[in-house]
Amino acid sequence: MMQLKSFDKKDMSLIIFLVVNFLFGIKYLSRISSYYVLFSLLIVAFYTFIWLKKEEITRLFIKLKVSTEILLILYLIFSISLLYLVPKESLNVDRWSVISSFWQNYFNNEYVYYAKSVANNYPGPMPFYFILALPFYLMNELGFFSFSGIVLFVLLIKKHQKPLNYASISFLFIATSLFYNWEICSRSNLFINGSLILISIVYFFEKYKKNLSANLIFGIIFGLFISTRNVFVIPYIVAFLFALRTKKIDFKNTFYIGIIAITTFAATFLPFVWNHFEDFKLMNPFIVQTSLMPSEYTALFIFISVILSFFCKKETDIYFYSGLTLFLTILFYFGYTIFNYGFNNSFYESTADISYFILCLPFVIYHLFLNGKSEFTSNETEIISSKY
Repeated sequence: MMQLKSFDKKDMSLIIFLVVNFLFGIKYLSRISSYYVLFSLLIVAFYTFIWLKKEEITRLFIKLKVSTEILLILYLIFSISLLYLVPKESLNVDRWSVISSFWQNYFNNEYVYYAKSVANNYPGPMPFYFILALPFYLMNELGFFSFSGIVLFVLLIKKHQKPLNYASISFLFIATSLFYNWEICSRSNLFINGSLILISIVYFFEKYKKNLSANLIFGIIFGLFISTRNVFVIPYIVAFLFALRTKKIDFKNTFYIGIIAITTFAATFLPFVWNHFEDFKLMNPFIVQTSLMPSEYTALFIFISVILSFFCKKETDIYFYSGLTLFLTILFYFGYTIFNYGFNNSFYESTADISYFILCLPFVIYHLFLNGKSEFTSNETEIISSKY
């Protein structure tokens, strides 16, 4: 068991993961069973067991010769079954409809941010969020966009977790979780959005060189990804302040990347607001997102992300403090909504969207499975690193 004296950032990452799954259990299992609290606690115990036995479970995957690719294929089959069995219209979630109505307005030459979902909500995300979803909208199945999150995340773990690879365990954590299967059923895309931000930061620290081409490439990437949800500015703040302190980048190149990112961010709006500038003043994602939580509170958590960035002693700390700040931001948003609308309305009636907690999970799960101490033999480690 975890000892108080050894409590560290990995323990906190695990706790955040467990809390989010527990909350999903309490909310959604309460609709099908009066024993929802017990089942939610069993879910927590299940993941705690997997974490404590991760070495043995990984050995089992080696013995059975089950690669992460096989696991992903099996989960794809399971996901397709879920998509077939659970019509998106049957759920009280309109994220798929927000995307569909956005593109319907666009192709009808109407202002996209006047679009309304089946729940009568205006689009809240930034333009690149919808651009990412466009291929899946055209395929008429946004569930595959949801599925891509686990694929990218597990492959990221497999590539960067050296010499010991916990890709199979990270797969188990995600594929068996309530939050991710909820994402598949509801055609939500919070995990894939967060994973893309995570990947961009990982590759920045791995590939960045102080030259014009790198500034241009990463500036464009960061600008595009910020044009999904404005809350993702938080991990970028944590990452860049750490990069500045450790001289991974200097102020001049940070300025160049910032200018390119801001220009790219602004450019993503042009195809959608051209000939609709007056409409944009009346309705835009900044107005929608401010309606969820006042801008001064958002500014507070940006300030907190600045403070927490100074606690980063090594690159892996970036992912923990990014996830922690995102978790605290959503927790505050939840508390703010409960204060204004009451617990039942906020939690059970979804006045506050519990799914926003998913935004922090790519970061805390990634941190959880990085640089773990191995009890494997050198031969086992070589097998894991090369194949599994």
